[in-house]
Amino acid sequence: MRKRQTLVALAVSGLFVLAGAVNGKTLKAEINHSEVAEPVEAKLLPGQVFDAANLPPGSSGDSNNWYKIPKWLAGTWHKDSQTNSYQYNFLTRQEDSTQRTVIAKGNGIWGTQTDAQGEIWEFNPAPYVDTVDGGADTIVQLIRSSEPVEVSSERFVKNTLDTQLRVDKATGKIKTVQTAEQISTYTIDSPGVLKRETSSKIFSQDGKPLMLARSIAYENKIAEYQPRDVINGKNLKSLFQEYIEQNKAIE
Repeated sequence: MRKRQTLVALAVSGLFVLAGAVNGKTLKAEINHSEVAEPVEAKLLPGQVFDAANLPPGSSGDSNNWYKIPKWLAGTWHKDSQTNSYQYNFLTRQEDSTQRTVIAKGNGIWGTQTDAQGEIWEFNPAPYVDTVDGGADTIVQLIRSSEPVEVSSERFVKNTLDTQLRVDKATGKIKTVQTAEQISTYTIDSPGVLKRETSSKIFSQDGKPLMLARSIAYENKIAEYQPRDVINGKNLKSLFQEYIEQNKAIE
């Protein structure tokens, strides 16, 4: 089980509370969320004592998966805020299109290795687990999948599915469980400025939809892309070479 920088992990976990990010006018007709989600495993439901051994098989983050990203996306990007633009509650059937800009600081790094043809690849360890200190609770986030659904010279779209468990530190028992499907679309807004639009659909522990939320954020490029050979002790340069050889992804 891994621990990421708290700021980044909390920004992700915040999707379960309020909103993700997407401009409804731009992406509404193009985003296709799942109607329902798979029910959460019985041993991970509220009331159960959390045990990492009960996580789904293969959740250790040891997968050696990779995908290409556009060259314009590679680099380090910084955001200071995001604007929540839409929210729909499936239980009350109420929607809210009020624009709300909130502080949401964080950095995102895109690009891990470069192949012989100059294409840039992103390492994808999913499925894996992140943990965040939530005060009286520990937030356990199981990233089940994270993969691109569109890669072009103009935009990059990624779908991520994850399940969040809130665990009481005192008792070790799981308090709440939710699953989220997040579809993020990246485009270049202007030189050095990345536009990120995200739509998040939140599901209950039994897979029924609870909330749909959209927002938009602009990120400034603060560093150019540099290959990353080692991350969290993993030799990614070696893993990438193994991936290329095993999958014959590059001729």
